[in-house]
Amino acid sequence: MNVQNAPIFVPDFTGRNDTPAITPAAPRLLLVDDEPRLLSSLADLLDGNGYELTTVGGGHEAITMLARLHFDLVLLDLRMPGVSGHDVMDFINERGIDTDVIVLSGDSGIEAAIGAINRRAYGYLRKPYRHDELLSLVGNSLERRRLAAENHDFAWRLECSEKLYRFLIDSSPDIIYTLDPEGRFTYINRRVTELLGFDRNELIGASYTTIVHDDDLERARYVFNERRVGERATRNVELQLKCADPLKARTFETSLRTISFNSIGMYLNNGKQGTSEYTGTYGIARDVTEKRRTEEVIAYQAYHDILTDLPNRALFRDRLELAIVQARRKEEELALMFVDLDRFKTVNDSLGHLKGDELLRQVAVRLKSCIRKGDTLARIGGDEFVVLMPELRERSSASVVAQKFLQVLSAPFILDNTTLHISASIGIAVFPEDGDKIDDLIRHADMAMYKIKGEGKNGFSFYDRSLLDAAHDKVLLEQDLRRGFKAGELEMYYQPQIDARTGAVVGAEAVMRWNHPRRGVLPAGEFLPLAEEAGLMVPFSDWMVDSVCRDLRRLRDEGKEAVRVSINLSPTCLMRDNFFRTLASALDTYRIPATQLEVEITENICIRDPETAIKHLKKLSSFGVRIAIDDFGTGYSSLAYLQRFPVNTLKIDQAFIREIGHADGHFPVVLAVIAIARGLKLDLIAEGVESELQARYLEQAGCKIMQGFLYHKPLPLERFSELLHVQAPTRRIGAG
Repeated sequence: MNVQNAPIFVPDFTGRNDTPAITPAAPRLLLVDDEPRLLSSLADLLDGNGYELTTVGGGHEAITMLARLHFDLVLLDLRMPGVSGHDVMDFINERGIDTDVIVLSGDSGIEAAIGAINRRAYGYLRKPYRHDELLSLVGNSLERRRLAAENHDFAWRLECSEKLYRFLIDSSPDIIYTLDPEGRFTYINRRVTELLGFDRNELIGASYTTIVHDDDLERARYVFNERRVGERATRNVELQLKCADPLKARTFETSLRTISFNSIGMYLNNGKQGTSEYTGTYGIARDVTEKRRTEEVIAYQAYHDILTDLPNRALFRDRLELAIVQARRKEEELALMFVDLDRFKTVNDSLGHLKGDELLRQVAVRLKSCIRKGDTLARIGGDEFVVLMPELRERSSASVVAQKFLQVLSAPFILDNTTLHISASIGIAVFPEDGDKIDDLIRHADMAMYKIKGEGKNGFSFYDRSLLDAAHDKVLLEQDLRRGFKAGELEMYYQPQIDARTGAVVGAEAVMRWNHPRRGVLPAGEFLPLAEEAGLMVPFSDWMVDSVCRDLRRLRDEGKEAVRVSINLSPTCLMRDNFFRTLASALDTYRIPATQLEVEITENICIRDPETAIKHLKKLSSFGVRIAIDDFGTGYSSLAYLQRFPVNTLKIDQAFIREIGHADGHFPVVLAVIAIARGLKLDLIAEGVESELQARYLEQAGCKIMQGFLYHKPLPLERFSELLHVQAPTRRIGAG
């Protein structure tokens, strides 16, 4: 179906069933006379004029026809036997039949005419009548009926249109109103009751100021007194309207609604050469309260952190930019503080992100309680917060706030009966001394924060120019490291492990060295932490496994004694499945027995995720590779986990060895580690042995295998190969 041509259904709003009958194309006339000759003559006279004629010879037949059919006009004789013309007219009036009657009577008495007139006859002609007179009277009757039918139809349609219009107006979701020239309501639809709670009838005659909020009365004057029409008329002006008693208007929770208005002036043509008279204003008001609330929520969320309800990065940068402009104009200082929580990742990993989110919310509340009224605290992501302190009178003010932060964070946090302790590392940059641009201040505060991270966390520091130089050197060193790795500048060194009783080399620890073209040979401690930050530990570990296996193959091919070599692995590398494929491939490629390798891990790997650590260590042990725990005693040792791990060797950390300073001393930690190794039937190695005193104490306590500068420094492969070739009792460095 063509939608444009589809019929439109218009409901009947009159509630009546007396819809005007449709007039036939040809008017229908009923001719009634008991004289056949006169009846025939009358029919002949009217025939040919476009009428549909029906003739009957008496009053009884006329009543029968009128009861059954509709006629526009009845030409009626009065004197008829049985049922007279007056009787027929009485029947018509009693039944309310819609038809006109013209009486054609031969009675010359006045009573007959009066009787016809009293019965609402349209016309009365005495017989004999002139033909033209009859035709004229018939034509006038039918024309009057036609006009009456048209007027009736027009009035009915007008009534329907008005009711339809009122129905649409009252059903509109908008407030529709008209005002007189003085601004009083002359009409308002029922939507005003639904939206504002006012009785629409009480508003008629009242001023528009009755419903307009006081703050918007000035703007409302232009809307409610609009005299313009067309494109110049008022459009989309937003005003706040008052609600009636909230108890009556239960639909809404607020006492104000935001309404968007469109209005035009109304004019009446007064007929004076195109002039018109202003009669008031017509307007439509749409409720946009929810739309504005939604827009406000969206705008708020765009500039605030949903989790903590603090300003986010975008809003913080806007405020910082404005604060810098004001500080520059007033020649004042401002401070930017970068706050990073310490060990927050551990909370997320151990307790889950929901607990981590709750911790961040509690942290935000505590930090907010420490800042000044004009300061801004924002969360810019993860566990990172920033603080803007404008109008800084002296740097010590920033120090006071930073100390407050550390103090409030030192108190325990309670998360569902779980008690947590956290701290923060804080960096501070001051405008304009530490930078006069947003990015510079943020970067310098971040650098100051990382300085505290490197110094042990839980503190604060101001930015210093030396940090930028160190950061620059760090960037250059990382670039050199990436280049050097590709250029083959890394090399494996081997520090021998000595049997203190015989002086024989029984093993070695593989350590990495970097042959830097300008700085010389760098130990692992100077570049491996940087490699871990830069995400290079995985390729470095793969290279180390391959290099050690290749070197062991070379030593075997040279006929050297097959000593065990230990390699240090970061937890990141050990916990990935690819490592086992890399290890198996290297052992197979160079035909090295797995028992000749020992993997050193720190005990902290067991604390982070003990079950996963056990699974991976057992898989490693199934290869035949030995496992040693390095730096034992420096972490959070757990003997329960230690018994479950497939461990072969414990290494006493050099920090404990360094404490052995005199022969008569008692060093319980060293003795405890030795006792644990003996009790668990594990091999034991002391690392960092640098004096004869230390060696004698360890040997007497039961530790036989040692490594350190007392015996050998880490050696390149060639020198380590020579040492294995000699395999004579080794003279201790410094011995007489």
